[in-house]
Amino acid sequence: MGVPGRDTIPAMQDFVDEHGLQDVTQAADLDGVVWSALGIPGQPAWAFVDGQTGVTTVEFGELGAERLEAAVRALAAG
Repeated sequence: MGVPGRDTIPAMQDFVDEHGLQDVTQAADLDGVVWSALGIPGQPAWAFVDGQTGVTTVEFGELGAERLEAAVRALAAG
């Protein structure tokens, strides 16, 4: 899930369109409440959340496919 925030809906939509993220569910965080709760000061950032312990990792900057896959595998393994 993408959580674009602290901008206007049209600007967020432009970002989604520009980066080909139309197939990813987006939840606009217009006032930054979600970002603040996760300790995210800006984009890009990745927060990995599981159903048991909450946020397990917050990474800032570009993640890359290999590191993203490794993080998702670790999260799935529990």
